[in-house]
Amino acid sequence: MEEFYLNINELVQDLLIPARVEKKINREAFDKFYNILVKLENKVKGEEYIPRKIAGLLYFISTSLSDEATNCNYDDELFIAVAKIEDMVDKILWDSPFKN
Repeated sequence: MEEFYLNINELVQDLLIPARVEKKINREAFDKFYNILVKLENKVKGEEYIPRKIAGLLYFISTSLSDEATNCNYDDELFIAVAKIEDMVDKILWDSPFKN
């Protein structure tokens, strides 16, 4: 799990700075982050707990990006990318009894 944390942590600035400064996404960083999230979701599926360190980092990134996308149009690339990340983070942090 430490490897997931380190890989995600390396992407934080590449994800957040373009979103904050230019209201754009760094496509390469986003794709890497999304792929890590997919692997992480598969690893934690069915687990009772995930490390607090990873949960905190995912929450920080997700809420920070969500805040930046607040003033975007619905068809804006940043808005769509943030929605995709939020969906994956929700799958990782919350094992909903309603999901398939």
